[in-house]
This record gives sequence, C-alpha cells and structure tokens, in this order.
Amino acid sequence: MNLEKIGRARMMLRLPAYGRLLSELRSRSMIEIFIAYAEASIQLDVLRSTDTPDGVLIEEYDQICLKIENSIEPYLRMLTEQSLTSHATKETQAR
Repeated sequence: MNLEKIGRARMMLRLPAYGRLLSELRSRSMIEIFIAYAEASIQLDVLRSTDTPDGVLIEEYDQICLKIENSIEPYLRMLTEQSLTSHATKETQAR
C-alpha cells in the first residue's frame, strides 16, 4: 500500500483548489504529511465502517485529518500566490 499516493489523492479530494499543486509537491516533509494524512484518513474510514462505531474516536480522527488540512492550506496558498506573482512578473518582462 503506497501511503504517500493515498494521502496525496485524498488531500486532493479534500482541497480541490490545490489539486495540481498537491500533485507536484515532492519534498520529504510533504511526503511525510501525505503519509500521516493517509494513515489518519484510513483509520477514520475503518472506525466509521465498524458495526459499533466509537463516536469519540471518530471525532478524534476527524479532527486529526482536519488539522492536517488546515495546517497545510496556508502553505499551499503561499505557493500559489508566489507562482502567480512569478508568472505575472515574467509576462511583464516579456512585453
């Protein structure tokens, strides 16, 4: 099971505005985040699918996933803004 790939894909579903950027990120720290996200989201799926779901654990893992999403979003926003600024600068210089 490729946890990096699973985490990346699940995060792309949860943060579709950053899908392209998420698909391109390859740093070691981002890979570790994708793996952590995969582990938490898989465990959340397991907890939700049991015959007697534990609401406390489900809430805990749901919060873990949400914290990961919320912690990475400012970084993704910054990278997007930098990319837009760089693109605009290149267009201006080309004129």
